[in-house]
Amino acid sequence: MAASTQEEHNWMHVIVRVGLNACTHPIEYAKILIQIGHEPLPPYKSRTIFGREKLFYPSIFSYIRYIKSEEGFFGCYRGLTPKIIGNVVGGIACERVAERIQVKNDAVNGDDLTLEERTMRFVQRTARDTAGRVACIVVSQPFQVIAVRTMAEFVGHDGKYTGVLSSIVVIYEDQGLLGFFAGMVPRIIGEVGCLWLANTLIHIANNFIVEDKDVQSYVGASIKFLSGALWYPMQVVSSCMTISGSGMVAGSPPRMPEYTSWMDCYRHLKSTNCLKRGGTLLWRAYTGPTFFSASGAPMLPRPDILSKIH
Repeated sequence: MAASTQEEHNWMHVIVRVGLNACTHPIEYAKILIQIGHEPLPPYKSRTIFGREKLFYPSIFSYIRYIKSEEGFFGCYRGLTPKIIGNVVGGIACERVAERIQVKNDAVNGDDLTLEERTMRFVQRTARDTAGRVACIVVSQPFQVIAVRTMAEFVGHDGKYTGVLSSIVVIYEDQGLLGFFAGMVPRIIGEVGCLWLANTLIHIANNFIVEDKDVQSYVGASIKFLSGALWYPMQVVSSCMTISGSGMVAGSPPRMPEYTSWMDCYRHLKSTNCLKRGGTLLWRAYTGPTFFSASGAPMLPRPDILSKIH
């Protein structure tokens, strides 16, 4: 009976995740396009909170309106199908792995454990969650690749990634099996790094700094948010590497340099101050050129873009 209830809970968790992802997909879609450097809307002049004049890109919601104006309402859901498939298979894999890893004192109240026992439980829980996250990413990455490349079709309308099955054929013919795992390494590093950093800081805060249980929940949420922001650049690197070398317009010069590895991509994005692309929804600061030569040298924006800056 307990096993059946747990199974229902797991499936309900997957269904809720799928529903939320479907509802927020237009935002994720625009975010992916921003991460890979596609900025079709001209920047505008405004001022920072300190009064300094600076260029900003329109908000992500203006970006979504632009996508809708170009491709209609359903165009805002490009790439949703492979994304949902990836979420489902990834969620199932994560749950299955987590079920097979036992954690000592997992159900015991923390107040009834010694500091050493709580620390050991924290390490075991985080290791279990790590195994689950990695399994989720590995099995879902092929669908993540298809989803990102389907969204990136918006940039150049390549016509290569128009469906899940046809995309599988294209990736296999163009890049072989490794093509299905493009961008996986930085994605794993970002997810695992964020998990360990957040859990470690929460463990330290709850055991040595904050005693009030209510306050601990707020502190935990804040730490997770900050950890996600710190490791966010790996999401940008992963998105770029997912389309790099694919032959798509969005992943080729002048839209994107020819990266030799994810570390090469990271170094280039860092040098051009682009590691935070898509990190904010509203006040998106202009970071410079979005056109590059094959070697990664920045190119000036097109004259028609410069003329529209106001």
